[in-house]
Amino acid sequence: MDWHKCVPLKSCGCTYEGQYYPSGKEFWADSKCTQQCKCNPASAKVECSKVKCKNSQVCDLRNGVRDCYPVSFGTCQGSGDPHYRTFDGKKFDFQGTCTYYLSKLVNTADPSLVPFEVRVQNQNRGRNRAVSYTKTVEITVYGSTVVLSKENPGKVLVSMIMHKYILNKVVEHF
Repeated sequence: MDWHKCVPLKSCGCTYEGQYYPSGKEFWADSKCTQQCKCNPASAKVECSKVKCKNSQVCDLRNGVRDCYPVSFGTCQGSGDPHYRTFDGKKFDFQGTCTYYLSKLVNTADPSLVPFEVRVQNQNRGRNRAVSYTKTVEITVYGSTVVLSKENPGKVLVSMIMHKYILNKVVEHF
């Protein structure tokens, strides 16, 4: 970088308590996650606001990154012909033969939650129309989709939107 040239204000960055932050960077100003700041690209000045972690989160430093982290995680599961276990631990079997949501974000009012979807497609098992199995699982998050299917055992299909083009690639399962 040449420090002797002028640059647009939106590229300048900011200094806060002796620390430099790039333009647009958000950061915590304290160790308790009560004051969140951002280097405003328009003014090249740090703007802070009082915030706090949600009741289901804890302020912590993990891998060098201070943030509000979940206290716990939930899991759901689908297996076999298909057997399901919900986030609250309830078990059931479902023999439908369509495409269904196994899980997805429904609370879009909270901007801190990342939209995602997990869809499963069930299919009849041979001649026995009373029993089905999971044919494909499709996971979509951060603009990328991962598809697991019975037609391609041991492989996943990955579709990612990257810099205005779509990349479709079959990746070997590790």
